[in-house]
Amino acid sequence: MELLIPAAKKSQERALTVTEVTKLVRGLVEGEPVLQGIWVRGETSNVRPTPTGHLFFTLKDEGAQLSCVFFSYSRQRKREVKDGTEVYAFGDITVYEQRGQYQLTVRDLMLKGEGELAARFEKLKHSLADEGLFDETHKLPLPEMPRVVGLVTSRQAAAYTDVVNVLSRRAPYLRVVLFPSPVQGDEAAPQLIGALKRAEAAKICDVILLVRGGGSLEDLWCFNDEALARHIYAMKTPVITGVGHEVDFTIADFVADYRAPTPSAAAEIVAPDIRELRAGLQQSANELVTRVMGQLQSRERELASVRVDRLAADAIRRIARHEDGLADGAAALRRSVRLWLERRHERLKTALIRLAPRRVLRSVQDRMALLDERAGGLVSAARRKLDANSQKLELARARLAAVDPQATLDRGFALLWTEGRGKLITSAKQAEAGKPVVAELADGYVTGVVERIEEKEGEGK
Repeated sequence: MELLIPAAKKSQERALTVTEVTKLVRGLVEGEPVLQGIWVRGETSNVRPTPTGHLFFTLKDEGAQLSCVFFSYSRQRKREVKDGTEVYAFGDITVYEQRGQYQLTVRDLMLKGEGELAARFEKLKHSLADEGLFDETHKLPLPEMPRVVGLVTSRQAAAYTDVVNVLSRRAPYLRVVLFPSPVQGDEAAPQLIGALKRAEAAKICDVILLVRGGGSLEDLWCFNDEALARHIYAMKTPVITGVGHEVDFTIADFVADYRAPTPSAAAEIVAPDIRELRAGLQQSANELVTRVMGQLQSRERELASVRVDRLAADAIRRIARHEDGLADGAAALRRSVRLWLERRHERLKTALIRLAPRRVLRSVQDRMALLDERAGGLVSAARRKLDANSQKLELARARLAAVDPQATLDRGFALLWTEGRGKLITSAKQAEAGKPVVAELADGYVTGVVERIEEKEGEGK
């Protein structure tokens, strides 16, 4: 007889845990695209805000109810939600595993009237997008350094004060020109268009800010006007919008050249911070100084390579050559004078022989004696001049030897150089503790490290 095992017992062997079942359901629900990013309409009940800013409530109609949670609601909306309010909730269907229930995780919440406006908003948004009004290729580049900023908003709006305060702090070099206009109400859109026209017609604005503070969808509705969107698209001056809070989007935002999340953010985007500009200028100045100092140090090293002792030795050689020339000149002068005198003496002797009279002979002899005396004086004068020049030469040689670095080193002194003999150290202020130095002596070099620097009291002031 065959023993049969009941089917129920086999099923028990492969039973799932509650957690496993819940995870399977969650995967099926949250993985279904139809249940993600949906709008749900209903009446609120059991509304429970939490101290942490979350909002729990139930959305119901005549046939069913749906648990909902809106995380961080207080940071996104200021509107208070009460029981019995007709709303449109936008979000995703998720599964809360701890309770094993599905819920709507809300990302946006609008009242019933707002839902109708939202439908109009989406319709206009898709229509203008299809026409290409939102294409990035049509957006104008923002100026890097604007000089004049046009501000289109209401003078009474908080956005006006926020923008002016931010620009006064960040970019006081800017000129801000207000083109006032209402930013709320049925007549606001045409007046916003008029303000934008005036701003562009003035031909002084490098960029235009179109701003307004936060509010409900109805409060911001004028920025969803089709005529306003088309005018912004056709403008030749770049337009930056800063309307509402970060979660608020308007048609004007999509068509503008740049969308900032808030009015203050728009003011920060329009121009660079003066502190950043100063830092950039300081960096450029430092780089320029560094390059100039590098060039100067390079030239200094080139000059240092031409040693002073080499210059002195060259000067001595030049003086020696001139001294030899003076000596040769004096000898040549003496020879020339002696030869001239000898020739004159021979001529006189010949004339003496021809002139027999004693008187003539005596006169000639007297003249010869005078000539001999004058020749001796001329030679003595030449010798004295040569001696004087020799004394000057010796004095110049002595002075040059006194400033010869080698002579200074021979007396026991030393020259102190930076590492690699790159620069001569002439002052204690030029030395740096911990840096290597080279001491040049008469017969060699000594390398060391600066341990301490002490300046003489009363010096260097």
